[in-house]
Parts: sequence; structure tokens; C-alpha cells
Amino acid sequence: MKILALNSSPRADGVSKTAILLDAMVNGMREGGADVEIIPLRKKSVKNCIGCYTCWTKTPGTCVHNDDMTKELFPKWLESDIVVYATPLYHYTVNARMKVFIERTLPACEPFMNRVDGRTHHPIRQKLPKAVVLSVAGFPESSVFSYLSSYVNMLFGKGLLAEIYRPAAESLTLPPFQEKAQAILDATTQAGRELIQSTKISKETIDKITVPIIEDFDSFATMANSFWKTCIQEGLTPSEFQKKFG
Repeated sequence: MKILALNSSPRADGVSKTAILLDAMVNGMREGGADVEIIPLRKKSVKNCIGCYTCWTKTPGTCVHNDDMTKELFPKWLESDIVVYATPLYHYTVNARMKVFIERTLPACEPFMNRVDGRTHHPIRQKLPKAVVLSVAGFPESSVFSYLSSYVNMLFGKGLLAEIYRPAAESLTLPPFQEKAQAILDATTQAGRELIQSTKISKETIDKITVPIIEDFDSFATMANSFWKTCIQEGLTPSEFQKKFG
């Protein structure tokens, strides 16, 4: 099975919680025998769709942009059995870099309108890869992913195999939560194995991934707010704070 894992986080490895969770899942996929390639989208040139419809008329199936999407990413996307869309939660949905990638898959469609089960669709030029969506957020409630879940279910429909959402993700690298964090990452690795073995993730495994890591919201909020107040007072970004205070 050929897997393309797209990471749209702007953060580098070791800092990106998206990458930490994605790496755990990819480890499980590889243990299950899959051929997995991870691509950090921050390192690629993917221009915005300009709505010219060249890919529908003059060069059917090929975008007018001569960038990494056209030359590398789009062909790899089409050749994959499963694509993992790993994104931090920005304004309750995918971040801009992932959205640009998704919009640039338009050449896979034809311009005509068909209606299936009361919904209008564009015909697809060829079989599309199945989808897995992974996302992380700083807020502690799982409900923060509800709009993203609605979007990807509408977008991928029956092609969506699984959704992995991890709230309170910034806590994954904090020393007080290391035991819980390791259990979450182990469950995410198990999710990767299950996806390769059965193309789905068991409820038991999802429950382990989404288990509350923060049990006392007031203490958590006090700690987080104190951190941000210190950053503001010291004139530091979070990464600069980490380097200064460890």
C-alpha cells in the first residue's frame, strides 16, 4: 500500500505537534508494511489556484502553474492509495497551506455537472486516493474539531477512512504529562497499524488517542495564561522563551 503523508504545519520537526503525532502514526503504517512518504508542505512551492480553469479546458488535468504541486505533489497524490492530511487547527479548520494544496487538486475533476443522491458533483478523471485527516489543537475540548470534521466529511465523503484529532496538543511535550503523552503516541502508532490492516481505526484506539490529558481546566488555564503573560512581559515568542528558560 502506497501512502502519501502531507504535513502542513509551518513549524519544524521537534516543535510541531502535528509532526509528532503524524510520525507516530506513520511508524505504525510502516510496521504494517506500507510504503509511506512524508512531505512537509512548508518546504514546497505550491502557488494559489487562480481560478483560470486552464486545467479544465486548454490542458485538461494539468494546472497552469509550473511549481512543485504540478511537477511532484499532484502526481504523487494521484498515485497514492491513501493520503494523510495532517494539519494544525487554524481558525477551526485546516490551515492555509493545506487549503491551498486541496484547492490545487482541482485538475482531478472535469468541469461538467452531475447530480448524485440530490447533490451536484464534478466527474472525476480517475480514481482518487482515500483520505485520513489528522489534526491537533491547543484547546482542551474535542468539540473544537467539529467544523473541521464537517468540512472533511463533506469534502471526501465515503473516501474518508479516519479522523484523528488531538486536543490540548501543546501538552504532549510538557514534562508533567509525559506518561499520558506516551500512551497517546502509542495509540496513534496502533492507529497506523490498524489503518493498513483493515483501512479503519477501532473506537478503542481512537478513545486512547483522544483521552483527556488535562483533567483540571482551571489549573491548565492558569498555567497557560501565566506562560503567555511572561512571553508578553519579556517580549519573547514561545520558541525564544524555551531557549531562554528551558
